[in-house]
Amino acid sequence: MRSSNFLGVYGHTALDIIYNSDSFPEPNTCVEMKDRKEHFGGTGANIARIASTLGVRTALASHVGDDFPKEFMAAFKASGVDTTDVVKVRGKRTSFIIMISDKNHNQLGFVDQGAVLEQERLPIRTHTALSSKFVHIGTGRPSYALKVAKLAKRRKKTVAFDPAQELSYVYTPETFKAVLEQSDILFANSSELERAKAYLNIAEDPELLSYVKMIVNTRGSEGSRIMTEDDEILVGMIQPDKVVDTTGAGDGFRAGFYAGLSKSLPIEECAWIGAATASFIVESVGAQSVLPTWDMVQRRASRRKCV
Repeated sequence: MRSSNFLGVYGHTALDIIYNSDSFPEPNTCVEMKDRKEHFGGTGANIARIASTLGVRTALASHVGDDFPKEFMAAFKASGVDTTDVVKVRGKRTSFIIMISDKNHNQLGFVDQGAVLEQERLPIRTHTALSSKFVHIGTGRPSYALKVAKLAKRRKKTVAFDPAQELSYVYTPETFKAVLEQSDILFANSSELERAKAYLNIAEDPELLSYVKMIVNTRGSEGSRIMTEDDEILVGMIQPDKVVDTTGAGDGFRAGFYAGLSKSLPIEECAWIGAATASFIVESVGAQSVLPTWDMVQRRASRRKCV
């Protein structure tokens, strides 16, 4: 199949229930929760909508439940996302996440996987992989991710693996290694990178390059680091106008990074575009509340501070 999309994203479409609290409770105690807000979310949906708004032709593969809001699907359509592979699983509910942020923007999350748990018995959705140049495999069941990765690899797609926080509670060393061996790029924050090395029983970050061609390491307020066999690139953060909620900042970075790739920009510039995109996401509650355009991101990228 000829590539009609640049990016194909596999990952959660979820409803984010976001609370604020001054602090997190100790075990067997309580704290007051404030400012409950419900937003469209999920790592897959976040990346797909943000990337599409930036002008990247993007397809999304995601399993949702009978209760999936019509307004959420309409939002995908309005953003230009190819939703061929967004499918309802009969008798199941849409994934939802309860996220609690403290006053220092640290977060705790509780995930109800909902329809995603059914991936282990369902055939993979192939349109997203076959129609795209880059296949981004995010959150979901490891067995499903492996099937997608193998299909994409056979069709000579560029495969990016981004298990995110599920690396710590969904994946095992064996399942992580299996998907990684089918991948070209690994996306990970610093704690996920440490866990990845522990799973593979290696000590140094560059040793991961024996599995993939590129590592994209997001480091929060410290920016990002891109590693290949030939180079290590350090990129700083882009200062937002304000920080309201950090939910989805990493998804914003990934979407911006792909937007840069879609325009054949150098890798360092792709990372700066990712940083600029993330800076917009943190300025409001919820990852899909403010969706910047390509022009907005380009202007914001001029705020860069080198590390």
